[in-house]
Amino acid sequence: MNAKYLIPLVLLGMWNCKQQNEKSVPDPISIDIEKPPKKSLEMERVAQYLGISPSDSVDFETQFHCWTIDENKNLDSVNISEAINLFKKITKTGKSNVYPIFGTDINNEVMIIMSNKGFGGNIRGTFLIDKNTLEIKKVEFDHVAESDGYGAAITLSDFENQFVGTKVNFATNTFGLKQNGKIAIPGSKIVDGISGATITSTLTVEMINDNLKKYEVFFQ
Repeated sequence: MNAKYLIPLVLLGMWNCKQQNEKSVPDPISIDIEKPPKKSLEMERVAQYLGISPSDSVDFETQFHCWTIDENKNLDSVNISEAINLFKKITKTGKSNVYPIFGTDINNEVMIIMSNKGFGGNIRGTFLIDKNTLEIKKVEFDHVAESDGYGAAITLSDFENQFVGTKVNFATNTFGLKQNGKIAIPGSKIVDGISGATITSTLTVEMINDNLKKYEVFFQ
């Protein structure tokens, strides 16, 4: 065969092979990986309080058991979103008619929240309680617009730690208050009030006793 005809045929064959090879290679598959939902700061705070380590690999909604309780002691089971929204409200305003309860599968401890009117604003208490023993494991107090100085001292660990380790007593006041050397409120465990902040100390202990009795329907 004449060379001038052979060369175009060879080039045509090479081009056909290239086209077939390109067709045989499948197009790359695009896979969208769904990112886990971003956790709110409030959710992370609750998780840490309950002893759950924040992690993007943890599906928080399966870790929590949540309830609400109102002023009339009505108890309801709710989802985590509802409970967190209530927690946000109480964190911001320091008050609510309905309070969330947070529990988890990893232990028998639950986180409860309470609030009361303080001397210069609203005060709030967060408690970690063992459901089996009723022992108070952790306590944190906070305040919304409470005056700086003596009243705000409820947030200091020296005051908070007096409540830790006490077993809740539903039959009477779990805590009593000693203020200025005198028993201002009788109770099973006497705590020392904050010097110079009689009203705030009294309102804080009253808040705890009244709310712990309210939570009896949950613990019993």
